[in-house]
Amino acid sequence: MSSFEIKIIAILAMIVDHIGLYFFPNLILLRVVGRLSFPLFAWLIANGAYYTHDINKYLWRLLVFAFMSQVPVTLTLLQILLPFHLNVLFTLFLGLLAIKIIKQNDNKLIWVLASLSCALSAIIINTEYGAAGVLSIVAFYLFFNNPKPMFLSQVLVLTIVPTVLILLPSYLGLKQEGDILSYLNILGLFAFVFIFSYNKKQGPKTKYLFYVFYPLQYMVIFLLKTLF
Repeated sequence: MSSFEIKIIAILAMIVDHIGLYFFPNLILLRVVGRLSFPLFAWLIANGAYYTHDINKYLWRLLVFAFMSQVPVTLTLLQILLPFHLNVLFTLFLGLLAIKIIKQNDNKLIWVLASLSCALSAIIINTEYGAAGVLSIVAFYLFFNNPKPMFLSQVLVLTIVPTVLILLPSYLGLKQEGDILSYLNILGLFAFVFIFSYNKKQGPKTKYLFYVFYPLQYMVIFLLKTLF
């Protein structure tokens, strides 16, 4: 399976997830299918970082489209009164930023500090998937050619990090409502069915497919919600 085919599966899973979120919120099955999306995109970022010849252009591309996408994302969130957050492209950017620092340094302490700093930044600026999303991207990169550690690292990221972020506010005496989707994210491990099928081929070159489709889908959702 080429990276292009994995990208298509990730996009389809994202569409199913957003159909569930914005049109059929009571159909939890749609959100379950959607859990496949982010791990696949996180792996695609790691894959891109592993093979790219210019990681700086990759970073700028993510950041530019992240800002471009925020307006349609915010308008769509407001329609169903969801809390504001920065879109997932900011999370992907922070994950790739951590990878850039890792690639440029041999000191593993710097690796840890870079990863934690970017994860903390995701929490502070409130990006979609937050710290767990950033750490997932970094883990995919660090264990890119080691399937077993790659899988185990994702198990840790998808279970321990969300649990800590849910339980810590309660421990500190802060009001925090548990989010069932934070626990359902463990189902994202089924994404490895596709990741382990990767044949190290790129397939058709579609560099801007996801970047253009991501804000476009929110524009379509916004229009449909407005009309109907």
